Amino acid sequence: MRTTITISRQLGCGGSYIGQVIATRLGIKYVDREVLRLAAEEFGCDEEAVAARRERIASFWERIFGGLTFGTPDAPYTPPPLRNFTDRELFDKQTEILKRIAHKNDCVVAGWAGVYVLPRHAGSFSVFCHAPQSFRVKRFMELYESHTKDEARAILAESDETRKQYFLAMTGHDWACAENYDLSINTSLYPLDEIAELIIQLAERKRAAVA
Repeated sequence: MRTTITISRQLGCGGSYIGQVIATRLGIKYVDREVLRLAAEEFGCDEEAVAARRERIASFWERIFGGLTFGTPDAPYTPPPLRNFTDRELFDKQTEILKRIAHKNDCVVAGWAGVYVLPRHAGSFSVFCHAPQSFRVKRFMELYESHTKDEARAILAESDETRKQYFLAMTGHDWACAENYDLSINTSLYPLDEIAELIIQLAERKRAAVA
């Protein structure tokens, strides 16, 4: 039976770390940056051009590292200018690549709307990782030391809103709706390694129940 664990996560809650721990402990493939590389290769462009538009407006990471001004959190999703492929074409290409990888490998998928675009099967398990703002701000500032609390709050708010709008536009689903996942968990409640173990246990129980 195949294993496919998809993790959707708010920025700063530790979801990517949890996914890497799960993949390491299960000895399976961790899927994240590889999708960027393959999409860039198939579009014939630079990997960073694809990375800048992943699940958000193009200028998002530029603002994080460049100190530019932030839009309001409720600003509408605005696709980037001067591109050689549409948002839909990029999303469809990423989905195609993700399906190829998941079909060939047991894997943990971080992001990429895996919960919505990958076929469900007996060995699939989906997780949404979230956390209170205070936890996310603290963790974000530890990872990106140059940011103040106000800057971190603005970045997190914009990340949440742009991801929500992007996924609604691309999939027709609510990115943060708990009903779309097998598990929705507040990652501030336990150490991240313990949460990874919990997800492994629950995924195995689900597998056994449907086997």
